[in-house]
Amino acid sequence: MGHPSMSTQAVVFSGVDQVEIQQINVPPPAAGEVQIQTHFSSISSGTEGWALHNEFTWAATPFPAVPGYQRVGTITAVGADVTGWKEGDAVMATMGSWTASPVPFWGSHVGTANSKLEHLFRMPAGVNPVDAAATVVIQVGYNAAYRPYMEPGDWVVVYGDGPIGQFGAQAARARGARTILVGHRQMRLDAAAAHSADHALLEAADTVEQIQALTGQQHVPIVIDTVQRPQVQAAYMPLLEREQGQIVYSGFSPEDTWASMADLHKSELTTHYISGITRPRMEATLDLIAAGELRLEPLISHRVSYEQAPQMYRMIDTRSEPFLGILFEW
Repeated sequence: MGHPSMSTQAVVFSGVDQVEIQQINVPPPAAGEVQIQTHFSSISSGTEGWALHNEFTWAATPFPAVPGYQRVGTITAVGADVTGWKEGDAVMATMGSWTASPVPFWGSHVGTANSKLEHLFRMPAGVNPVDAAATVVIQVGYNAAYRPYMEPGDWVVVYGDGPIGQFGAQAARARGARTILVGHRQMRLDAAAAHSADHALLEAADTVEQIQALTGQQHVPIVIDTVQRPQVQAAYMPLLEREQGQIVYSGFSPEDTWASMADLHKSELTTHYISGITRPRMEATLDLIAAGELRLEPLISHRVSYEQAPQMYRMIDTRSEPFLGILFEW
């Protein structure tokens, strides 16, 4: 027996800098899809902010669009040719799937919606669904810490106090590294010191000297750069030893160029570039979330109803108050 169409609430980017709550139509799940009732979704403030402003250099935002790419919920219906999933399963999903306007870009800030099986991830036993609501962003931090060569006890310096920097520091600690996070927002540095890193430093003219004093050495083996700005790279380059140091560029940047290739060439450093997701990394991240090694919940500054989405995006845009993790309840 087929499932009827239904309507649901969604966060909609209706135009540049325009955010609305709209009632949208949800079709029955097609073949190879499941329908998910969302419990929590979380904002990726950088990526979604660029989408709202239509600032990506490589992809125009298809207004009107439903944003978001990480939500957790329960399967309420399955389409044809779906095996291994059933109604009642707890899932994490990365993208919505439908063709009517407003289109999914990427379609996670929605009360109920369909997702293709390739965008579906099983929730491990014991996982906190609030933590899992940021699995995509947490996975970027996980990848930043698990990509470079690292030994237990190594010092890892993370530049950037946003979610990716926080999760990169958490993941490095999960590998046994000693971690220093550098940022410029005191609220986020306090959160890092409490939940993500061994040390949190306010960025200053003498940051390199402070790091050298903490580590007792001139160089560190790894810098994770989640900021991706030329002036930031210039600041941390003295920490990296020629032929030995590693830089991990983690996350997206709306810019085409942010690194000095001349500096990298002359220093003969090893560089790693981190973005996007893969199924093995997502599953490994969910396992570490279930183990309590990677946590969103203590970093949440705003846990609100989805109905407050317009205010949350305005806050992100204007920086009217400090924020870190932002979670929508549905």
